[in-house]
Amino acid sequence: MSIFLTIAMLHLFAVASPGPDFILVSRQCLRYGRRVAIWTSFGIAIGILFHVALSLTGLSILLQNQPDLFWYLKLLASLYIGYLGIVSLVSKSSNKLAEDSIGQAGNQLRSVTTGLLTNVLNPKALIFFITVFALVLNKEIGIIVKSLLGIYMSVATFIWFVFVSILLTNKKGIERFRNIIPLLEKVTGFFLLLIAIQILFQQTY
Repeated sequence: MSIFLTIAMLHLFAVASPGPDFILVSRQCLRYGRRVAIWTSFGIAIGILFHVALSLTGLSILLQNQPDLFWYLKLLASLYIGYLGIVSLVSKSSNKLAEDSIGQAGNQLRSVTTGLLTNVLNPKALIFFITVFALVLNKEIGIIVKSLLGIYMSVATFIWFVFVSILLTNKKGIERFRNIIPLLEKVTGFFLLLIAIQILFQQTY
C-alpha cells in the first residue's frame, strides 16, 4: 500500500503540473471543444502505456544512456510541439468551438494521435518513468504489479485530463469568456512554443 501511495503521489504531481500534455489539452479545449480534448486525453493515456512498456523492458534506460538518440528524441518533441504552437498562433481563431466535425472517425483518430505523439515524444515523461520504475520500484516487485501500476497511471491520467477538459469547456465559462477565447488560444500557442524550446535546450540526461 505504501508503494502505491508513493507512486500515486508522484504521478499526481507529475500529471497536474503544467507541461506539454496540460497545455495541449487546454489548447484543444479552446480551439476545438470538449470532445476533441477528451479524445486527445485518451491519446495521452495511451502514451503513458508506451512509456510503461519501455520502462518494464529496460529500453527507456538504454535510450536515456544514448545521448545521440536522446537528442533526436528531444528534437522531434520540440519540432512537433512547436508546430502545434505555431498553428495556434498563426491560424485564424474563432470564438465558436468546432464541435460539429468531431463525430467523424478521422477527426477522432487525429485527436488521439496528437495526444499520443505529444506524450510519447516528451523526454520529461521518459525521465519520470525511468525514475519510477528504476528507482522507486525495487527488483522484488514483480512485473505484474508494475504493469498494474502502469495501467493505474494511464487511467488516472485519462481521468485527470477528462476533468480538465470538462472544466475548461464549461458552458457558463465559455459564454462568459467567449470573446477572449481567440486570445487564450494564442496564449496556449505561445506556451507550447516555450515548452518546445525548453525541451530542446534543457539538459535532461
